[in-house]
Amino acid sequence: MFCVNTMNSAEKAGRRWCSGSPVAAAGRAARHLDWQPNCLFCAYFPTPGSILAFGRTTGEALHRSYYRPRPVMACALAQLQGCAHLRLEAAPAFSSRVAAPAQRAVQWRRQQRRSGSGGLAAAAPRATAAAAAPARVAAEDKWIERTLEAVVPDSGSLPAPLATLQSGCLSALATARMPTTRNEEYRFTDVSPVLQATLTPGAGPAAAPADALDAAVAAARMKADAAATVVVVDGQIDEQRSSMGGLPQGVYVGGLACAPQDVTSFALGAQSRARGGAFALLNGAAARDVVVLHVPANLTLAAPIHVLYLSSGAPAAGQASLAAPRLLAVIEEGASAELVEEFASLAAPAGGAGKDAALAALTAAVAEIELDDRALLKHSYVVLEGADAAHSKATLVNQGTESSYSLTEVRVGGRLTRHDLSIEQLGEATQSQMRSFLLCGDAQLHDLHSKLKLDHPHGEANQLHKCIVSSPSGRGVFDGNVRVNRLAQKTDAQQLSRNLLLVPRATVNVKPNLQIIADDVKCTHGCTVSDLEEEELFYLKSRGISSDVARQMLVYSFGREVVQGLRDEALQARVEAAMRGTLASFTGAPAQ
Repeated sequence: MFCVNTMNSAEKAGRRWCSGSPVAAAGRAARHLDWQPNCLFCAYFPTPGSILAFGRTTGEALHRSYYRPRPVMACALAQLQGCAHLRLEAAPAFSSRVAAPAQRAVQWRRQQRRSGSGGLAAAAPRATAAAAAPARVAAEDKWIERTLEAVVPDSGSLPAPLATLQSGCLSALATARMPTTRNEEYRFTDVSPVLQATLTPGAGPAAAPADALDAAVAAARMKADAAATVVVVDGQIDEQRSSMGGLPQGVYVGGLACAPQDVTSFALGAQSRARGGAFALLNGAAARDVVVLHVPANLTLAAPIHVLYLSSGAPAAGQASLAAPRLLAVIEEGASAELVEEFASLAAPAGGAGKDAALAALTAAVAEIELDDRALLKHSYVVLEGADAAHSKATLVNQGTESSYSLTEVRVGGRLTRHDLSIEQLGEATQSQMRSFLLCGDAQLHDLHSKLKLDHPHGEANQLHKCIVSSPSGRGVFDGNVRVNRLAQKTDAQQLSRNLLLVPRATVNVKPNLQIIADDVKCTHGCTVSDLEEEELFYLKSRGISSDVARQMLVYSFGREVVQGLRDEALQARVEAAMRGTLASFTGAPAQ
């Protein structure tokens, strides 16, 4: 245990600052540092954000193998040695593991000062100047190179944190390759329709048809008043159609430019760099703004935050628009909030499409979520995009001690969708709940890859995955991994996948798996794949219900268990309407 302390009770403060997610711990420590104008250290690191930026870039390289959960803090602490008004206290076990890396960090810092580079203060202008130049990458993957040439925005027009993220993603994409079915994680998910498309930047709120935008926003309203509604068109926030009037004091919801700097400086991109894939890197390179949600400590949001993502579609024949929306949510200690993410298209309705039809839009989204100790977040994620759209999303979650994260996911629209869900429990008595419902119609493929890592005792996890395939050309994919490491004793983890195949040749590829290293746990997992039960159909028909109505009742009730978790009645109605359209060919009911 370690801490940076300017007050008494160093050990108690250290436990509070160093618990929870690493970026949240670093943020708490930096906000409590006592900066002095005449201090040599403080001259080089004038703001909390500057020490965290330095710690993020240098600390990860120096301390990754020594103290992986806290790389940012480890490097920041190394810089505090010799600073008179700041006291550094560290447990012997920790000090022995990071003494050598800390010395190397201090030596590196001294070299920067002697060389006249001025350290971080002088490095920042160079980074800004480099970011202002047009970003061009000679990538090994020709599709990546061609796409980056078309969709990467001028970094000079981006906020500084986003320009830094873009630079890092471009460097990573230079040697990256897009996944194919030869990659194990994409074995059953063929992304070749995306790789055959010629991507161009989305039109954005300024160029998209105003009437269509107004109609889409009006149709996507929630029945209960939201604390804030953020409309994002092709990855760019539409200030005119967004509403922020119901937010309590201290809560921030909006774009990156006006977001709290101490939040964005250490949280933006922290998870996606380590756990994001090729599509997450593409998002970081092409993103034009970030929706930031920050809830301060011990504050409860009574109403949900509704983020509506709209895709305008292909600008011309033979092209597909790219939207790269990004969200950063930081829920501080003891706070609670509800977040609703809804994806829709401006033109085409949700449902299946012919497999040979060209894609009109690709959404490559990323959501980074930081939950501090005892924080609570209820997260709804709904995809109702058009039949000519492809959708890829990475949801990355860090959970602190006694925090709670609950996800309700419903995907009905889009031709090809993939969700990479990664959750890390970084404290004791942490709760994670994941409930997903996927409906695959004609030529639709819905893929869910989830990874949950438990590293501390008394953690709880509950995952329910449900999938319906209603067409011979439809496919559902699920790969759910729950890893219970050695220190995660007294863990209670449950995982269940239930799949319903309504027609011959409908396909699901399901792989629920548990990796248990701890020896005192209660873990279960299971999987079922079946058609409608004849006994259930006979029971309903014996009470005068027609065969078609009986099938509709059984199919809708199968998904209702998850859909009702969306809580808002208007959102549930939109999902049910999309379900009726997808299931019309099977149930015989007309699409509405």
